[in-house]
Amino acid sequence: MRYLALVLFVLLTLLACSKNEDKKGGSATPEQVLRITIGASPANLDPHQATDVPGLKVVAALMEPLLTTDYQTFEVQPGVAESWEVLEDAMLYRFKIRENAKWSNGDPLTSHDFVYSWQRILSPGLGNQYALDYYAIQNAGAFHRGDLKDFSEVGVKAISDKELEFRLEKRDPLFLKRLAVETTSPVHRATVEKFGAIDDPNNPWIRAGNFVGNGPFLLKYWELNQIIEVEKNPHYWDADSIKLQKILFNPAESESVEERLFRAGQIHIAYGGRIPVDKIARYKAEAPEQFVSQPAYATYFYVFNVTKPPFDNVDVRRAFAYAIDKEALTQYVTKNGEPAANALSPISAAYNPPKMPAFNPELAREHLAKAGFPGGKGFPKVTLTYNTMEMHQAIAVAIQQMWKKELNVDVTLENQEWKVFLNFRENLQHDIARAGSFSTFADPMDFLDSFRSGHGMNDTGWSNAEYDRLIEASGQALTDKERYELLYQAEQILLDQVPLIPLYYYTQSYLIKPEVKGFKFSMADYPSFKGVYLEAKQ
Repeated sequence: MRYLALVLFVLLTLLACSKNEDKKGGSATPEQVLRITIGASPANLDPHQATDVPGLKVVAALMEPLLTTDYQTFEVQPGVAESWEVLEDAMLYRFKIRENAKWSNGDPLTSHDFVYSWQRILSPGLGNQYALDYYAIQNAGAFHRGDLKDFSEVGVKAISDKELEFRLEKRDPLFLKRLAVETTSPVHRATVEKFGAIDDPNNPWIRAGNFVGNGPFLLKYWELNQIIEVEKNPHYWDADSIKLQKILFNPAESESVEERLFRAGQIHIAYGGRIPVDKIARYKAEAPEQFVSQPAYATYFYVFNVTKPPFDNVDVRRAFAYAIDKEALTQYVTKNGEPAANALSPISAAYNPPKMPAFNPELAREHLAKAGFPGGKGFPKVTLTYNTMEMHQAIAVAIQQMWKKELNVDVTLENQEWKVFLNFRENLQHDIARAGSFSTFADPMDFLDSFRSGHGMNDTGWSNAEYDRLIEASGQALTDKERYELLYQAEQILLDQVPLIPLYYYTQSYLIKPEVKGFKFSMADYPSFKGVYLEAKQ
C-alpha cells in the first residue's frame, strides 16, 4: 500500500508540473484564454443592428460574412464564400459557399441562409443603419422603404444550396468590399424565428444560451457592462486556424481602468483604442515592446443637430467650426501624434480631400455676428454631449474654453453612458455631439455615404440634394479617378455646409503582453483572431 501511495504521489506531482510553468525556464503550453478590453460595453451584438466599434469587435469573433478583409492591404478575401465571379459588366455577382460551412449547432450553412439574412437586413421594421448602402441591389430600396412587399423580387437569389447570386440595378464599385463587413453576416433562421419575428429589433436570439452563429467563436456569457465570454466554435469551417479556446472581452469605458487592468496582469491586450496620455511616455521608455501606436483610417469629429436653432443656421455652425484650434488640441490634449483634420475623409495616396478653413477666430466672429449674435450677445445656452471617457471629456473641456474665448458663448458639457449616448444622438436629441468614423475598407465613400439624406448613420438631420446626387453619381463612375473627383465635389459641399466639425485623424494607442502571439493591429481597428495564441511566460 505504501508503494502504491508513493507511485500515485509521483504521478500526481508529474501531472501538476506538466500543467504549470517550470520556474527554471521550461513550461508547458499555457491555457489559451485571451483577456482583452474593447472600450465601452457593446450596445448590441446583433450583426444587423450593431453600429459601434466595441460591439463590432465582438461580432467579428462570433460571425463571418461572405467575404472578409485583409486589414493590412484592405483587399477582399474569401470568408464563408470560397470563390466568386463578377459578371455582366459588374451587374451580377455569384458566390460559391464552402461545402464545410456550418452553424455553431452543426447545421449546414447554405445560400438560403443568406437570402433570409438579406431579407432581414432590408426589412423596414428592423432599422438597420446601413441599409441605404445596399440600394444598388435590385429592388433593395423599394423593399426597404416598404414599397415592395415580396422579397423574392429583390436581387438576392439562392441558385442552389451552395450558390448565391446578387443582381444589381446600378453599378457599385465597392460592392464586394461592402459584403466583407460583419454587419452583412448571415443569421440562423430557425433561431431567430424561435425567439421572435424576423424584423423585431428586440428579438433575444442573440443572448447567450439562445445564440447560434457561424464565426470562429460561440457566445457563452453576455450581460450589459460585464465581461463577454466566447469560446471556440468546433463547427467553424476554419477551426484549425483558431488556437484560442476562449476570449474574455472586458468592457472598460475608462482609459485609466483599462491601463490598470493591463498593468495588474488581468488582461493581455488593452484594445479600447486609447491609453491615458500621461502613461504613453512611460511605456515608450520602459516597455516599448508592450506599447503600440497605430495610425487609423478614421476621423474624430463633432456633429451638429441642424434641425433646430441655433445650429439650423449655417453661419452659427461655421463660427463654431472656425473657432477651434485643432493643432493646439492635438499637441496639448490628445498628445499621440494625431494629425489635425480639416476634412471628414482621411488623406490617402488615392484621395486628397478638400479642406474647410482652419482655425480663424476673426472669421468665426464674423459668421457669428452675421447670424445675429455679435460678440456672442443673445446666444442661447447649448450643450455638447459626449460618451463617458477621459479623453472625450478633456477634448470637450478644451473646445468649450475655445468657444468661450473666441466667440463669448457658453456651452454646457454633458457625458452619457455609451448605449444611452448612441440612442440620444441617433434620435437627434443633441445640440452638438461627439462622433467618430472608422472605415473597414479605407475608402472616402465609407465616410461620405453616411451623410446622404435619410442614411441611418446621419446623426445631423442635414440633407442636401446636390450632395446626394454626387454621391449617387460616384457609384456609376467608370474609373477611380472620376469617382474620386465626384466624391471631392460632394465633400466640398459637406465642409461648406458644416453639419459636422472634423477635429483630428485617429492615432490609436494599445498595450499588448509579450506572450500574445499572432495578433495584428491595423488601420481599421478590427481584430482577427486567426492564428492568435498565448505563449508561456519566460
